[in-house]
Amino acid sequence: MAIFEKEVIKKVTLDDTEPITCVIENWRDTKGYTEFIIRVHRGPFTNHTWQIVKRYNDFVKLHAGLQESGIQLCLPPKRIIGNRAPEFIAERQQGLQKYLNFILMNPILVSSLPARSFVDPANYCQPFSEQALQHVSLALRGEIGWEIVGPLPDIGWRLRKHFYHVKSKNLVKDELWANWVDYGPDKYLDDKEMLAIIKSLNQIQHPFIQPIVLSLCTDVGGLFVRACNKTGSIRDLLCGAKAKLSFMKKYGNPKGHKPLDIKQVALYGRQILEALKFLHDKGLPYGHLHTGNVVIDNERVKLLDIENGILGVPSFYRPYFMQHKKINTLEAIDVYCFGHTIYEMAFGAPLHESIIDALPQDAPPELKSVLDSILSAEGCKVGLPSIESLLKHQFFSSVVLTLESTDKALLKIPNSAKEHLKTICRQLEDRLKEEQKIMRSQKRLTRVQEMMSSEEEKKKQRQKIRQEQKQQARIRQKTFEEKEEKPKVSERSESATSSSTANSMDTPTPPTLSGPPPPPPPPIPVEPLSPNNHLGAAPDASRERSALLGSICSFNKGALRKTKEHNVHN
Repeated sequence: MAIFEKEVIKKVTLDDTEPITCVIENWRDTKGYTEFIIRVHRGPFTNHTWQIVKRYNDFVKLHAGLQESGIQLCLPPKRIIGNRAPEFIAERQQGLQKYLNFILMNPILVSSLPARSFVDPANYCQPFSEQALQHVSLALRGEIGWEIVGPLPDIGWRLRKHFYHVKSKNLVKDELWANWVDYGPDKYLDDKEMLAIIKSLNQIQHPFIQPIVLSLCTDVGGLFVRACNKTGSIRDLLCGAKAKLSFMKKYGNPKGHKPLDIKQVALYGRQILEALKFLHDKGLPYGHLHTGNVVIDNERVKLLDIENGILGVPSFYRPYFMQHKKINTLEAIDVYCFGHTIYEMAFGAPLHESIIDALPQDAPPELKSVLDSILSAEGCKVGLPSIESLLKHQFFSSVVLTLESTDKALLKIPNSAKEHLKTICRQLEDRLKEEQKIMRSQKRLTRVQEMMSSEEEKKKQRQKIRQEQKQQARIRQKTFEEKEEKPKVSERSESATSSSTANSMDTPTPPTLSGPPPPPPPPIPVEPLSPNNHLGAAPDASRERSALLGSICSFNKGALRKTKEHNVHN
């Protein structure tokens, strides 16, 4: 490769169906604005983690981009005063975390471009529409009489699939829709092999498969043109939506769900099974069956997007069947997708779980039998029925198909292309099994971590209980010691009281005075000591003290004169 030659990526290696989780880890103050630090994880297959920093205004823009869906989203309200208090920011962080969790758990919101570009700006902040328009223009440049009328924005759930209204000089009366698809992570054919198989698909004929008017492929994707069905897909019929509206607006919050009649479910189900059997007999991988890929034309179903398998794009129900070990073949994938399609036709709303917990009691027994064999936990654990066995089921075998003489089932594939298709099928199943192993190991690791965390919690609880018991034992011991100490203290106090009483009886108590206390005696003059008289001063001082003690002892309070008490208040 030359130095200045740029390598062209032939396919998109990123699987848009991989689950994404977000955790708001912390927040920071930047120039007076509160920024939330978010950890984003894509897995469990790629195990890729990155960090994004968002402000509240970024959440407001995301909220505005999702309003088209009509789904009620609880974005924490804006506050002008006190919005920088730590308590308020912590409360807002919790509200924004719940907001993100709801978006990422909703299959319609999480597949939208506003949500994807918010959590993964490195991969989804791209001009997808402009790039697709350039690819379509280049692909049609060599076709005479074809031109683009205008885009049909966001009518599908894939971010890398774009629809256009096109017209041809040879088909003036027909309304034609073209869809451009980028190659996906499961694209294993080179350009020459891809072109040979695409040409074969352009000549396919089957009463229950929508024919392809024009098919082209380049080194980055494929362009396929089909006749427009004005009534839309089965999902449009169930939701009462127009086919040209955007995906979020049609299916985000539909006004109502109109299930099909049970006879229609059996009829359309039988026709779908016939189309699936034809594709598998020809060795063509599909794996993209859902109500959005089935249209109704004169009480006949028509499968769409049969080319998705060779283009390598991920399936709509891939996050669901990846959870089940027994769904490890292309036929099992189609049967599983068929079960979801039958469920949605019968009950009017899609099943947003990988298995059925319980079916409505008013469902017909034969329909229950079909759904239990495909979507129940036991059915996914034991193994799904084959397409041939479903065709023999009473719910579908009782349907009589009316075919005309012009209805033919034809698909001519060259022998070399057949070998390539076998290689594709083998590689698709190998990747499926490998990722299922990764998912099971991830689940085991999660269970072990939960068990370890639960064991740690149990240890903490046991340690806490032990500490509380020790503390209570110390309190009881202290209380017991205090109770034992009280009699000893009382005995010591009694002995001290008795000894003090005895001492007070030995000591003469001066008489109590009822009147005012007498004036203190005049101070006794003390002569200063001098070197001449310090030896003779001691007898005089002792005589004075004895005289004072005698006067105190002979004091008679009765000899005192009584005084009249005056009432101060008067």
